[in-house]
Amino acid sequence: MKAARRPLFWYGLAMWILSAVISTLLIQLGALIMSDVPTAGKRIAKDDFVNTAKLDTAASAIAQNETLLDRKSGEIEDARFMLRSRELDYANQRASFENWVKTRSATGSNSQNAEVIERAQAIELLKLEERKAARQVEDLQQEVVTINRSLKDLRGQRTAILAAANAPFQKAQRREVLKVFLFRLALTLPLLLIAGWLAMKKRQSTYWPVYRGFIIFALFAFFVELVPYLPSYGGYVRYIVGILLALLLAHFSTRGMARYLQKKQNEENRPETEKRKAIAYETAIKKISECICPSCDRPFGAPKNRKSVNDAETKVDFCVHCGFCLFNSCENCGQRENSFYKFCGSCGVPSGTPATNPQG
Repeated sequence: MKAARRPLFWYGLAMWILSAVISTLLIQLGALIMSDVPTAGKRIAKDDFVNTAKLDTAASAIAQNETLLDRKSGEIEDARFMLRSRELDYANQRASFENWVKTRSATGSNSQNAEVIERAQAIELLKLEERKAARQVEDLQQEVVTINRSLKDLRGQRTAILAAANAPFQKAQRREVLKVFLFRLALTLPLLLIAGWLAMKKRQSTYWPVYRGFIIFALFAFFVELVPYLPSYGGYVRYIVGILLALLLAHFSTRGMARYLQKKQNEENRPETEKRKAIAYETAIKKISECICPSCDRPFGAPKNRKSVNDAETKVDFCVHCGFCLFNSCENCGQRENSFYKFCGSCGVPSGTPATNPQG
C-alpha cells in the first residue's frame, strides 16, 4: 500500500528540482567570482628566478661558438675538396711519370736524365701540396673539436644556471599554492559553517528546499573549489586533512546516532498521545504498511515472509517493542483499521480515540 499521496510526490520532486536549480545558479555565481577575483596576483614562472645576466652571457657565447662551428664545417668541406684535388693531381702525375720511365728504359737514351730530374721534382711538389692540404684539413678538424668542447662546457653552464632557479621557484610556488588555498578557504569555510547550521537547524523549515540547494552548493564549493587546491607538501597535508575529516565525520556520526537513540528512547517513554502528535500522518501510514512501528522504527511481525499487514504472522495490534497502538477497531462497525486512519474504511465514520484494547 502506498501511503504517500500523488500530489505530495510531485511536490517533493518539484522541490528537489528547485534545490538543484538554486544550487546550480549559486555554483555558477561562485565560479564567476573565483574567475574575476585575483587569487594569486601575477602568475609565477620559473624564468623569474633565473640569473638572466649569466644566462644571457652563456647564451651569447653558445651562439657565437655555434656560428663559428658552422663556418669551420664549411671550411673543412672546402679543404677536403682541395685535398682530393691534390691527391688526384699527384696520382695522375705519378702514373704519367712511371709510364714515361718505362719508355725511357726501353730506348736506353741518356739524353733524358735532366728531364727525369725535372719530372721527379714536379711530382715531389705535388706531394707536398697534397700533404699541405691534408694538414689544413687536420687543423680545421682540431678547431672543430675545440669548439665542440667549448660548446659542451657552455651548455653545461646554462643547464646549471637554469637548475639553480628550481629551488627558489618551487619554494615560491608552494607559497603561492598556500596563498590560493587560504583565499579559497576564507570563501568556502563560511559557506560550510552556514550549510552545517542549516542542515542541523532548518530541516523541518518550510523553506528547506531553498536551504537544501545552498547546502548542495556549499558541498560543491568544498569538494571542487577547495579540495583540489589543498597543498600537498609530499602528501602529508592531504593525508592529515583526510584523516581529520574522517575523524570529524566519525565523531559527528557517532554523536548523531547517540542523540537519535536517546531521542527514540525518550519518545518511547512519552505518553502515546504525545507520540502521535509528533509523527507525521503520511509517515505513519507508510511505515505501518511496511510493518515498521512509526514510534520506535523497529519491525513487527515476520517481515521476511509477510505479504501484507493482515497476514496471520503479522496481524498484531500493538508494537511488540514499545507497546505503541498500531491497529484498532472502528467504534461503529468494529472493523480492524490502521490506528492513524482518520475515517473507517468500512463504514466511513470518523475515527475516534483509539481503543486501549482492540475489539475483535
